[in-house]
Amino acid sequence: MFDIISKANDMLKNKPTKCEEILDEFSVEYRISKADVPTAEAFQALCTEVPEEDRIVIRISDGSSTVDIDNSSVWLDDYNEFLSNLYPEDDITVSIKISKGSTSHVNVYNFEAFSTFLKSRKEKELLELFAELFKKYGDRLFFHVINENVSIRTQNILFSDNANFEWSVKDSRQKDLQNCIESGVFLDKSKYPIIPQDFTIEDPVEGRNLIGRLFTDLQRIMSFIYVANTSSFINDKVVLGFDPAKSPEEYDISDLTRNPVIYEIFQWIFKDEGCIDRASIARKIINVYCHSKLDILNIDENIFNSIRSDYVIYQKNHAEQYIDMKNKISECIIENVKQLQELSHDISESFRNNFVGVIVFIMTVLLTDTIDFSQFTSTGISSNVKEVCILFTVVSAVYLIATCIMSQMKWNWIDKSYQSLKNNYRGTLDDQDIEESFNHDKDINEAKNQFICYRRLMMILWIIMIAVMAMFTLALHIKK
Repeated sequence: MFDIISKANDMLKNKPTKCEEILDEFSVEYRISKADVPTAEAFQALCTEVPEEDRIVIRISDGSSTVDIDNSSVWLDDYNEFLSNLYPEDDITVSIKISKGSTSHVNVYNFEAFSTFLKSRKEKELLELFAELFKKYGDRLFFHVINENVSIRTQNILFSDNANFEWSVKDSRQKDLQNCIESGVFLDKSKYPIIPQDFTIEDPVEGRNLIGRLFTDLQRIMSFIYVANTSSFINDKVVLGFDPAKSPEEYDISDLTRNPVIYEIFQWIFKDEGCIDRASIARKIINVYCHSKLDILNIDENIFNSIRSDYVIYQKNHAEQYIDMKNKISECIIENVKQLQELSHDISESFRNNFVGVIVFIMTVLLTDTIDFSQFTSTGISSNVKEVCILFTVVSAVYLIATCIMSQMKWNWIDKSYQSLKNNYRGTLDDQDIEESFNHDKDINEAKNQFICYRRLMMILWIIMIAVMAMFTLALHIKK
């Protein structure tokens, strides 16, 4: 901890006449006599305690000559000469200025002075300030308070004397910001990429009511902006529109800081998924109850309760529609699986017909009473029998190919129908819900795998049968 005011008071044996701290600079000023002028070593010791990323310059002046003191030693001769020229009655001014240069955080040398600086800004100026800081430092702002023990923490902003603080793991600030942007039309979103969560203090702030009040005001302003359907800044006013059918109206920024319920509504809207639906319902109920600017500014718990009640009704209706939709999806999946089973049955039926045809052919040609089997095995085979065997073998092979082609075409049609069914629901359900509704394609994939295995088995048996026919036909040709 480094309290520069306390150390400077001890060194200069006086209290400051002026102390200011802004975002990128700290300054304090003293008036002392010759007897209170410190040694060069005292100034050097004070300079070495300032963090390396910042630059300190101490200017000492008697009105006629001035010496600038910093971390170097080039000023020592000038300072000694300055001391030698002083008179007891001289009025000496000592000003200490620290230029902040950290690229990862903001050092705060006097928390009270810095709080006063923030308090002196108008609400819109503060929003602009924090917007620029988020652009410069990223999604987490750390104000390192050097002079006292402080802990003021929001989801994305921290005032603390602990330089080793670790942020808790939460949803991405960019995700929260994107949800807010997608749920309404904030015309100045690029200039003010900030959200109410940035200013929502997570722990009680004892004795820090100034920062707490400032953050609460900013939180409520941004809540109004994102709860509204359309919003923008015009000069020092905020333009809000809750009803698309009506023209937006202007509000004084300070008037938006007095409503404690608006952040509760914002928090309810953006607490989890489905924020667009909740925002739409909230705006609808606000339009029903609020018919003037004063009504908007006085949104209360009764309106909030009506919003939540209407959402419960919406969920009930939506749930019934959702269940109907899921039932239809289940019916379609069952129908597709059934079609795949019928396709397997068709292949089996085709194989059976071919097999029966082969048996009937053999029985007709070779085992009928019109053929003497002993003569068949000992004498030559007529050319008619050979030609019929060749023809039957070729027809069986063609039948196999045709069956394969037809089964593949039917499978392609079933798969295309199934994918089209999934695509039809993409505008109604999100991708995760679609996958869960279709059971991650588990049923259709199981049916498909069974069909492929069954078809492979039937094709193998069919090919074996054709091979046997071909060998039999070849044997007839070889036999003289």
